[in-house]
Amino acid sequence: MARVDSFAGARLPRSPVYGTRGMVVSGHSLASLAGLRVLERGGSLADAMIATSAVLCVVIPQATSAGSDGFILYHDAKSAKTHGLNASGHAPAGANTTVFKDGMKPRGPLAASVPGLCRGWEELHRKFGRLPWKDLFAPAIDLAGRGHPLSRVLAAGLRLFHDDVKADPGLSALYMPGGAALKAGDFVRQPALAETLAEIADKGSAAYYEGRIARSIGDYAQKRGGVLAASDFAGYRPDWVEPLETTYRGLAVRVMPPNSYGLLMLMQLNALSGIDGAELRDASDARRLTYLMAAARASFAEGEKFIADPRATPVPIADLLGGAMTAKLQAAVRGLRDGRAGAAASGTSCIVLADHEGNACSVVQSVFHVFGSAFLDPGTGVLLNNRMMGFTHLPDRPRTVTPGRRPPHTLNPVIVLDRNRPRYLVTTPGGPAQTISLVQVLTGLVDRGLELSQCVEGPRWSIDLGGHTLLEMGYTDETLAELGGLGFAAKRAEGASYFGSIKAIEVMPNGVLAGMADMRREAYAVGA
Repeated sequence: MARVDSFAGARLPRSPVYGTRGMVVSGHSLASLAGLRVLERGGSLADAMIATSAVLCVVIPQATSAGSDGFILYHDAKSAKTHGLNASGHAPAGANTTVFKDGMKPRGPLAASVPGLCRGWEELHRKFGRLPWKDLFAPAIDLAGRGHPLSRVLAAGLRLFHDDVKADPGLSALYMPGGAALKAGDFVRQPALAETLAEIADKGSAAYYEGRIARSIGDYAQKRGGVLAASDFAGYRPDWVEPLETTYRGLAVRVMPPNSYGLLMLMQLNALSGIDGAELRDASDARRLTYLMAAARASFAEGEKFIADPRATPVPIADLLGGAMTAKLQAAVRGLRDGRAGAAASGTSCIVLADHEGNACSVVQSVFHVFGSAFLDPGTGVLLNNRMMGFTHLPDRPRTVTPGRRPPHTLNPVIVLDRNRPRYLVTTPGGPAQTISLVQVLTGLVDRGLELSQCVEGPRWSIDLGGHTLLEMGYTDETLAELGGLGFAAKRAEGASYFGSIKAIEVMPNGVLAGMADMRREAYAVGA
């Protein structure tokens, strides 16, 4: 299909970054550069991911931290196999419906589950690492100890969530010295976090889960009224899992299985498969959006209730991706006239990486809401997630808070393959709307023949906390009015919370790697 060279917005999109040896796209320039330097030293893609991820935990803690969870897809060119690594943690032993009888807590020590990211790093390195483990953390340790300038997005988070940050002694001491929040460009040092990362580099993840770090976090959480304890960390293991797959226009789209929301993306693509690609390409913006909105609404309605820990609640994957359900979803795309689903502002960061050997890695790591639990252990410098918010306190449900159970995660890394070779890697933050943004990007690439930068920077639709349909400002008034006439009421919105921030790599037919970082938040693509 010929590329579309025009751009609907008022300006031409930025050019993608091109490379032939390696490409790293992440949520911060310092992190992407750290990953690329690892590749240039002869490190594997897994090595580069770990270095990138660790730096993100230092420089954008409002989105990800050493107290995060992560979902990782890794395509190994040598074996031609895509591996899934579920590095999400579980509820503490003391977490139950009695403790949370008044509902789940959005902030504080009761909001945190056991973090999984650190041991996920080690599992990935054990399987695919090439450089010494200890060498991968030097950039993150240096930035935490020596210090780094505060990013614009982190500064904005401090303004928006001022009261939450101020209420926590650990966070306020770090980001509100003297009582005033730091501003973009201000210098911040995290000596406790530097020591924690140095311990992990020296002793491996055991220092985190069975050593001083777990003891410090657990003791501090208990003193502040939480149930998280050092014993909850001991023995934690991430799981290697088989990715889910559907075929869209001849391409294999692979995502993580539940407890990830990735299943819902595949259901949306199955629903859209009933619409001819040319129709998605040639339709008016409003008509095309109705197809996308209807696919999202139907897929969420049928599948969201199954996004839970599959170890506790079996998920009927074959049925949800099977012919009968797909036919039902495709019928809904033709007939549905409302585009609602749930959404939440999120604290999430993403990485995509590819190399000239055909390896590819797609990662989403997150503290969940912005600043997670807003609970930072001063002894380790670790900011904890608030993943317990994924549970319900109501009994006998797939998401009922239960000791040892994993909560649902909106995190959705994606790898798309053409004849079993990586073609596209896409990720985004954005809560449950992650799948909605990623479907828009993928259909733009595959059905409309748009250039990568057009798909990333072009206007998108999304949903707010109440499930109302939102349109970015790049869409015309005529499109907004036409949507209303088709039965899809929408309202204008701007800002990044609901529209994500895509990190994408396209492996072009000639082997060139094209990387694109979405500037709706803060992101950076580098290639070599």
